[in-house]
Amino acid sequence: MSFRRGIRGDDFRKALETLAQQDGWWKDVLADPTLIIGIRDEYLNVYWQGQSIFKVSFKGGKVTASTHEKYLLNPDLKDQVSLVEGKFAFGNAEPRMLTRDYEGAETLAKLKRAASPYSGQEKEGVHEIATSNLSVVDVEIAINASGVPGIKRNLPRMDLANFETTATGVDLVFWEAKTFSNPELENGDIVGQIADYQKVIDLHKTEIEDSYRCVANNLAGMAKWSNGHRNVAAAIRAVADGAKLNVSSANVGLLVYDFTAVQRDRKDKDGKALSDRVIESLAKVGVGPERIRLKGTTKGLTI
Repeated sequence: MSFRRGIRGDDFRKALETLAQQDGWWKDVLADPTLIIGIRDEYLNVYWQGQSIFKVSFKGGKVTASTHEKYLLNPDLKDQVSLVEGKFAFGNAEPRMLTRDYEGAETLAKLKRAASPYSGQEKEGVHEIATSNLSVVDVEIAINASGVPGIKRNLPRMDLANFETTATGVDLVFWEAKTFSNPELENGDIVGQIADYQKVIDLHKTEIEDSYRCVANNLAGMAKWSNGHRNVAAAIRAVADGAKLNVSSANVGLLVYDFTAVQRDRKDKDGKALSDRVIESLAKVGVGPERIRLKGTTKGLTI
C-alpha cells in the first residue's frame, strides 16, 4: 500500500488505553489539547507547531516513546559558559543543560518550548488552525507519488485534513496552508502542487478512505481516554460509527493567512488583489472559491 494510517492492532490500542490511566507522559499528552496527535501506520507523532516531540510505537509488547535530542536542550538556560584555551568550561552548567528526566507536565512544557524555535510562521499557523478546529483528523500528510503518471518529484506534505459533514455523508478535505508572503502563491507553484495532490488522491482513494476511517476510530478512543480533556467533532464520531466517508480529489483547498488589510487590498498593474489572482490560478485545477480561505490571522479561521 502507498497510503496507510491507523492503529489497528488491538494490543497497541489496549496498551495505550491502559497507559492513559497511569500518571506519566502519555496521560499528560492526552490532557494537553494544544498538542496534536498524528496517527500514522501503527505509530503516532505528537506534534507541537509542526515539530514531533514524541514518536510513539509498540515494541516488545510495550508502548515506547522517543524524542529528538534537540528538544532535550533545557530552554531555561541563561548563564554564560567560558571558552578556555579552545574548550568550553561547562563546569556546574553541564548537569542542567539537558532535560534528563520526565517529571510530569512541567517537562512536557519544556519540550514544547525547546521545539518552538524550530517552527516558523506557516507551521505555527497550521498548529493554531488544527487545535481550534475539532474536525481536523491529520497534519503533515505525506502520500507516496512514486509511479504516478505526470509526477516526477517527491511531493511536499499536505498540511491538514479534516472531516466536513455534507448531505451525502462526511467529506474528507485536504488543505494546503501558506502565509501571504509565500512566493509560491505568485509564481504558480501552488497550482502544480495542488494538481499533483489531486492525482495521488485519485489513485489512492480506497486506501485513503480505509485509513481515515481507522483514524476516526482511534481519535474517538483517545478522546474517551483523556477524561474530558480532548474532544472530537461530530463528523469524526459519525465516521467512527460507520457513516459514509467521501474521498475526492475535488476536496483540496488552500488557506492563506498572516497579512494586513493593506497587503490584502494592494492591487497589481491589472487591478487585481492577490486573492483575485489566487482564485483565478486555482480555477485552472478545479478549485473553487469555497475551497480558498484568506484571513489575516489564523485565530478564528474555520475549516
